[in-house]
Amino acid sequence: MSGEVESWPALSFLEGLRPGPDESVELALLASYSADLGTIGATLLALAGKDSDAGRGSPSDFADAVERLRGKVRIIIQRGRLAKMRRTPRIAAVLDQFVREVDFDEATHSWHPKAALVRTRSEEGDIGWRLWIGSRNLTECVNRDIGLLLTSGAKGGSPIPGADELARALADRAALKGVHSAALATTIAKVAWRAPAGVRVERIRWSAGNGEQTAPIPPTGTDEVVIVSPFIDKTFLARQTPKSGKPARRVLLTTMREIERVGPSLTAFDDLLALDAPDYPVGDPEPDSVSSTSSADVADGDGDGDEEEQIGRGLHAKLLFIRAGRKRTLWLGSANATMRAWTGRNAEVTAELLITDAIEKGLKALLGSARLVQAPDTEYAPDAAMLEEEALERARAQVAARWAATLSIDGDEASLTHRSDLYPGGPHPDESDIVLEVGPLHGEFIIWPAQQDEVRLGTVVPAERSEFVRLRVSRGEKGLSWLQRAPAEPPFGEDRDRAAFVRFLGARGFLLWVAGLLADDGRLSEGDWADERQLNRKALGANPALDLSLPTLEEMLAAWARDRDNFREIERRVSDYLPAVLEQAAEEDPQTAAMLRRFNDLWSKLRIGLGANIRGTHP
Repeated sequence: MSGEVESWPALSFLEGLRPGPDESVELALLASYSADLGTIGATLLALAGKDSDAGRGSPSDFADAVERLRGKVRIIIQRGRLAKMRRTPRIAAVLDQFVREVDFDEATHSWHPKAALVRTRSEEGDIGWRLWIGSRNLTECVNRDIGLLLTSGAKGGSPIPGADELARALADRAALKGVHSAALATTIAKVAWRAPAGVRVERIRWSAGNGEQTAPIPPTGTDEVVIVSPFIDKTFLARQTPKSGKPARRVLLTTMREIERVGPSLTAFDDLLALDAPDYPVGDPEPDSVSSTSSADVADGDGDGDEEEQIGRGLHAKLLFIRAGRKRTLWLGSANATMRAWTGRNAEVTAELLITDAIEKGLKALLGSARLVQAPDTEYAPDAAMLEEEALERARAQVAARWAATLSIDGDEASLTHRSDLYPGGPHPDESDIVLEVGPLHGEFIIWPAQQDEVRLGTVVPAERSEFVRLRVSRGEKGLSWLQRAPAEPPFGEDRDRAAFVRFLGARGFLLWVAGLLADDGRLSEGDWADERQLNRKALGANPALDLSLPTLEEMLAAWARDRDNFREIERRVSDYLPAVLEQAAEEDPQTAAMLRRFNDLWSKLRIGLGANIRGTHP
């Protein structure tokens, strides 16, 4: 948001997460209704400051982001709303450690907030905070969304009521070791937040999903009410009418599908406006082997590589604007224009703002991009296809709500075991003719018979093990698939990550990773983590000096002299990963293995010469 332009600027969501050049992320708690693995990977790259201008990152950048952010980041989503990428790279298995799901039953309420709370530390040790609240989900879909970014800073900033409640709720759900919700809430309550020009934040409104909120009502003297939302209901719209005083101008911007569904009551609005319906993740994507779409293109939403996110045509922003005289109040955030959203049945977050006329012009520019339509004479009656879609969505919600499965590995065989007193026969939907299938992240679907509390998923090699499992409900030719976590017993831990990265990077990628860490100059490595077809697994050959990207003795010594603490961290990674890389290279290519052994000898002599022990610590 800006007070200098009539249209609100189109800015990348990832830009708000990326730390400054002298900063690193110490904590990041993100909430979203839905997510997909590609966007989660892009988010980690941004938080680690390793993403390119196009929002992508190389295999070594991705590995470095996971290493840096392990135990510091949680992404909290509604269970049943994690989408599979159209082409899922096998390394995506390691993303399970960053995701936690909320088991709300969507028949009654949903986990629906969109927020990000990030703590950074500068090289001088200064702590900074960022808080983003908006409407954007963590998915590849590019729609018309809106968000508010607040940053900490005493100059021109002030504490915001309700920010502490949001922080407490995110920390409770994140369950990160060492992050105490009460202490975090106390800290956030004292932070002085700076808002964009033309905006004053009155409060942040957090709803926990307990149904204990009240929806705003336009006060007497209201001149104008503007509602922007992709979903609406009659009761909420009716309440946005001042009860007394002069008639207020009322404007509604939504989608044609909602206009047709709600019908004639919308004639009460002075202006009824429509934009396209928002895009959502593909409900039942083709198998990886069939898809011809590059996941690199998917993750960015377009193929042109622009840093700014292209504005989508679909409406996904949620706004409520009330103007009374010179007072302009704007609510923005995750809440749709429904009673379920505004009365607290859903978990939602919104920001209540006082804005200037310059910011109001941005709203009017959004309205000006829509088309004026007439309210229909009758309400739309759903057809058979829509009823079937609703049945599958209902089945998805039931499976997600009833899910109580854990994952175990016996040898290389993976199994799911469902333990629930309420649903002892498994998490199956109510309609018995809807088939439930399950499978590993990479593998075939297997039908899960009803009244069976265990299902075997087949062989899963260590590098591909993940708490993410694939689920699908179907009836006839229509189906709906998604991903869900099944906590592993025992947890996989860092050994799984090392196995995955060794296989993912290969010898060449590993050495490029080490070279990048030693150089510490922000250089971008080659390839794209999300597109396995682009990854170069070619052996380096017998003469590594031909590749200028490889670590050199000069770079090793320079890294030690520049930052000994960072050098110790690099040494830890070399010690953790090099033995497994050597083992893999010995099986695949003897020349590459010999070259890696020479690198290992050089590295060992360097550490001894610098007085470092096996873990890179100094006396």
